[in-house]
Amino acid sequence: MPETITTTDGARAIPEVAMSTTSTLVTRTGSWKYTRPAYHDRVAPCNAGCPVGIDIEGYLNLLREGRVDEARDLLLAENPLPAVTGRVCHHPCENTCNRRTFDGAVAIHAVERAMGDLARQRPAPVLKGKRRTERVAVVGSGPAGLACAYHLARFGYGVTIYESAQEAGGMLRLGIPEYRLPREALDGDIARVVAHGVEIKCGVRIGEHVTWKELTELFSAVCIATGAHTSRALGVPGEQLPGVQPGLVFLRDVNSGKRPDLGRHVVVVGGGNTAMDCARSAMRLGAKVTVAYRRTREQMPAIKEEVDDAMREGAEFVFLANPVEFQEANGRVCALVAERMALGEPDASGRRRPVPTGEHFTIEADTVLTAIGESSALEGFFGDVEGSDSGLQVDALGGTNRDMLYAGGDVTDLARTVADALGAGKRAAIGIDRHLRRHHGDTAELNALRFADGNLSAVRWMGRDPIRRVNPVNAVVGVDDLNFAQYQRVPRHADPHLDSDRARGGFDEVNAGLSTAEAMDEAKRCLNCGVCTQCDVCLIFCPDAAITRAADGSYTIALDYCKGCGLCAAECPRGAITMTQDRP
Repeated sequence: MPETITTTDGARAIPEVAMSTTSTLVTRTGSWKYTRPAYHDRVAPCNAGCPVGIDIEGYLNLLREGRVDEARDLLLAENPLPAVTGRVCHHPCENTCNRRTFDGAVAIHAVERAMGDLARQRPAPVLKGKRRTERVAVVGSGPAGLACAYHLARFGYGVTIYESAQEAGGMLRLGIPEYRLPREALDGDIARVVAHGVEIKCGVRIGEHVTWKELTELFSAVCIATGAHTSRALGVPGEQLPGVQPGLVFLRDVNSGKRPDLGRHVVVVGGGNTAMDCARSAMRLGAKVTVAYRRTREQMPAIKEEVDDAMREGAEFVFLANPVEFQEANGRVCALVAERMALGEPDASGRRRPVPTGEHFTIEADTVLTAIGESSALEGFFGDVEGSDSGLQVDALGGTNRDMLYAGGDVTDLARTVADALGAGKRAAIGIDRHLRRHHGDTAELNALRFADGNLSAVRWMGRDPIRRVNPVNAVVGVDDLNFAQYQRVPRHADPHLDSDRARGGFDEVNAGLSTAEAMDEAKRCLNCGVCTQCDVCLIFCPDAAITRAADGSYTIALDYCKGCGLCAAECPRGAITMTQDRP
C-alpha cells in the first residue's frame, strides 16, 4: 500500500512525479530494446501445399480487393487449366488451409472453378516472352503435356504436341467421366493452350508414325508426358474370364459415348479415383455396384468427396477384402472370391498393411472392373536408338538421363494426380527454358519464386507479378502464427449437388459449382496468411505510436521509439510481422 502524503492542514497531497517539459521526440525510447519488428511476406500453407505452384493467397487477395482480371491473370500464369482443376483436383491446398481449424477451410477449388469458367467467358490476353528460334516437342496432351507446352509457348518457344488419340486431353478426356468434367470445360481450357500458339497433332503415335530420331532432328528438346494408360493386373485365377476387364478400358468406352451392357451386378476392385469413376459410371448404366477394397475407408487414396458421392449415389463398399479368384458360369465371370484382411504394421506408404486372415467370402458379379492402379508404358518410344531402354531418371526440373529429353506427369515418380502432373509439366518447361538459354549463350539465371515445397512460380520467371511483395521469406505460416481474435466466423460455401436419383440417371455434371458472387464471397474468407494486407492493426495497437503509414500504403517503423514489446506481431492477424534480434 503506497504511503499517503498529506499537507500541514491535513489535506491529501498529490505525490511528486517525473515529467518532461519537452516533446517525447527528444527521448528515444527504443534505444534499449533487444528485439525489433519487421514486415515479412511468408508463404501461405495453401501455396506450399499446391502441387501446381499456384499463388493461391495472391489471387484470392486480388479478388478481395476487387481486382478480378488481375486475379484471373495471376491464376492463369501458373495454371492453364483452372476450369479442369477446379472440378477434379484433390485440392491439398484446402487440407493445409489454416482456416480449417477455425470455421472450415476456404473452398479454394470452388473459387478456382468459378475463375476458370470466368476466364472462358472473359479470356485473358495472350502474353508471350520474346520470340525464340528453338522448337520443342511434347509427347502427350494430358495435363503434364498441356502445361509444359503452355508455359514454353509463353516463354517464346514454338511447341508441337503429339497425341496418339484422336482428341487432345489424355486421361482428362479418356479417364474422367463427364459428370465430373464436362467436355466444354475441358475443351475451353485446351483452346487456351492452343491460343498461345501451341500446335496439337492428334492420331500420331511416337515410334510408329514419328520416330525418336526424327524428333531429335526436328526439335531442340522433347518432353515426354504420355501418362499412365496401362491398368495393372491383379494376377489371380480367372482374371482373363469374359466380364473381367480393366477399369480404364471401361471408362474409355463410356467417355467415347458407348454404353456397354454390364449386367445387374458389378464389382469394382480398388480404392482410388479410377475405381470411384468406374463405380459411379456403372451405376449410371443401371448396375448395382459393390466396391471391394483391401484396406479401410480411411486409407482409400480416392478423393474424399468422390467416395462420399459414390456412397450417396448408392454404391456398396466392402472393405478389407482382397480378391483371390474369379469364378465362372456359362463361360463368363459370375462371382468374385475375396479374402478378409486385417490391418497390420504400416508399409512404405505409411498406411497399415493389409494382412490375410484366411477367411474367404463370395460376391456375385456379372461384370468385374479392376482399378488397382496404372502404369506408364514407353516401350517402342526409343526403339530406333541402339541400346535404348524405357527407364528414365528424372530430376526436379524434368531433366532426364537422356540428352535433350525431359519428362513430366505420370511417367515420373510423382503422385498420379492432375495437379501433380500440371506442376511437373510447368517445372519441365522451366527446365527446358533454362537449358536452351544456357546452351545458346543466354546467361540469364533462374529468377522464380520458390514456395516452401520447392515449387516454382512461372509468373516470377516471366517478371509479370501483380502482387506487392514485402521482404519475401521462404517460411510457411502455421496456425500458431495467426491471431484468430481479429477474425469473425463465416460459414464456408458448400458445393451444390444434384440429388442422387437425378445424378444416377445420366452423365450431367453432379457438382453445380458456386455462382460468381458466391465464389467472390468465399474468396473473402481467405485469411491471407503471412502477407500484410494493410489492415492497420499493428498501427492501432502500437503503444508508442512508432508505426505510421507511408504514402504507398505500406508501414514505416520508427525504430528509435519502438521498445520491441512485440505487441504488433502478437496482434497481427496474419503473421506478417516477425520479431528479430536487434543489432547492437
